[in-house]
Amino acid sequence: MAGAKSWRRRFLLAIVALAAAAGAAESGTRVWLHFVADEASFQRYASIGELRDRYGVFERFCTHRHLGFALAKGYRKGANRHNELGFRGDEIAREKPAGTARIVCCGGSTTYGEGVEDHTQSMPALLQQQLRADGRAVEVINAGCPGWTTLETLVNFETRVLDLSPDWIVVYHGINDVLPRMVWPHDAYRGDWSGWLCREEHVREASLLERSALFRVLCVRAGALEPHGSIMRIIGDVAPTCRSFAFRAQRNAGTYPAGIFRDTPVEAMLAANPPVYFERNLRSLLAVASAHGVRVLLSTFAFHRGWPAQACIGHPAVQAAIDETNEIVRRIGRESGTPVLDLAPQLVGKELFTDGVHFTVAGNRKRADLVAEFFRSR
Repeated sequence: MAGAKSWRRRFLLAIVALAAAAGAAESGTRVWLHFVADEASFQRYASIGELRDRYGVFERFCTHRHLGFALAKGYRKGANRHNELGFRGDEIAREKPAGTARIVCCGGSTTYGEGVEDHTQSMPALLQQQLRADGRAVEVINAGCPGWTTLETLVNFETRVLDLSPDWIVVYHGINDVLPRMVWPHDAYRGDWSGWLCREEHVREASLLERSALFRVLCVRAGALEPHGSIMRIIGDVAPTCRSFAFRAQRNAGTYPAGIFRDTPVEAMLAANPPVYFERNLRSLLAVASAHGVRVLLSTFAFHRGWPAQACIGHPAVQAAIDETNEIVRRIGRESGTPVLDLAPQLVGKELFTDGVHFTVAGNRKRADLVAEFFRSR
């Protein structure tokens, strides 16, 4: 009996010690997160509630009935802002001002201006500054959203941009339409991109376990949990047939080809999944714009070919896939009589890019120069 009591006592003491250690680890993690960690680490590991407490409206994205996800209205952080209509930049009226020409720039993160925190240094804002400096009554609207493909741009044009009575739209797409082609097996390649991402709304609040700072930090570091501020918590889950995120992770880690890529390299996936939906979406966009009297300027997609080979954009197959989409843009322009601004051969310097794809302030400015020159000629 005495032995059993001693065993129970030791067991209870072990439980208490374990709980005390876990509590101390949790408290220490919280102290580190709130008082020691830099802003990047805080944004990566903080909970939804902690992010809201520090930043207010911290979420750049929100779910959207038709688009899957879009920019959050009224977002503010430093020099960045979204207006109440859900576009990056200052407030605008829904109704076009009399005597003003409206140009709407459509695309993904490279139109939004990802990597440039000041919204006034994005290409659309710089384009407006240049054209207004010429004395032109012009309003340029940034309708780009990180993560969007030609599919979202088509839906966005039909459901939101047309309400703004645009005179022109400037379309810039490339890399985001290459990534959905990295799905396998081939029958997962569909026009709604469902083989790439599952657009199901996530529960916005954290689970009970995720409210633990220690649990959250360990899981995020291990790749088992998306940071609470991640765009992936808005746009949904990675489909089981999606290979683009594994490809990117392996390239960054220097382990490519591993897993499925040993038997089916990315070249084979891209060859089996040609850019038919990219072309279809662009042609549909042109048809809808023509039906509503909106003129279109197509642009080829620029990137830096010499970016470190380990990056996603450094892989020859990805570069060839973007070249393929650019040729489609040029061909559609020739066949339809739509003007094409061929940016790909003109924006090539490494100093123009933050990561081989997104633009620095200098890159945004040079791109705005080229687009402004096109409109000056009109």
